[in-house]
Amino acid sequence: MAEPEPPAAEAPPAPDPLAPLVEALRSGDSIIIFPEGTRGHTGEPQKFKSGLYTLATMFPEGVLVPAWIDNVQRVMPKGEIVPVPILCSVTFGAPIRVEEDEERRPFLDRARAAVIALRDV
Repeated sequence: MAEPEPPAAEAPPAPDPLAPLVEALRSGDSIIIFPEGTRGHTGEPQKFKSGLYTLATMFPEGVLVPAWIDNVQRVMPKGEIVPVPILCSVTFGAPIRVEEDEERRPFLDRARAAVIALRDV
């Protein structure tokens, strides 16, 4: 009679992608994020992912400042970590925050709209 095979080892849990951001915010640092998770080639941000909402609700005292980076595809090419030394302009908007009882998707859509509105300022 054959020995039963031991149960397959479970894969270790994936690391939390927000962990370094949470650590930075807890230590009082400022962070810059691209809430769509990646940069596309359409000239406007893709749908924002839930990490922004998670951070905004974890740190309600934090100041969320929408920003539009003109020429972002050349200054921060996809896959690069350090900006390329090319002229660009950055337009900052009024700070936003999660409103009382505001759900995730409405907040993310509002935050994205705040960034896109800065394109033509």
